[in-house]
Amino acid sequence: MSEQIAIDLRVIGHSFRLASTADQREELERAAQLLNDKYDEFRRKAPRMEPSKLVIMVALELMQEVLSMNKSLQQYAHCERLLQTILEEVEELTE
Repeated sequence: MSEQIAIDLRVIGHSFRLASTADQREELERAAQLLNDKYDEFRRKAPRMEPSKLVIMVALELMQEVLSMNKSLQQYAHCERLLQTILEEVEELTE
């Protein structure tokens, strides 16, 4: 089991100290940077919108991306199973 370390992050203008592992540090820092970038993008598009509403809009867009990726992965897995079935049938025919 990896040893826990403290990671300091700045996310959407707020400082956070989180417990994580050394091997997850880079991924966590990248996630924070992506979130900051997405928030800044929304801020440029709607400079007068309340920060709390911007955060909700960012969260909704990111969740849409997650759902889309999940759907793609499910479709990929389905295609993989179909291909495996076809390969098994071809092997049976050639035996």
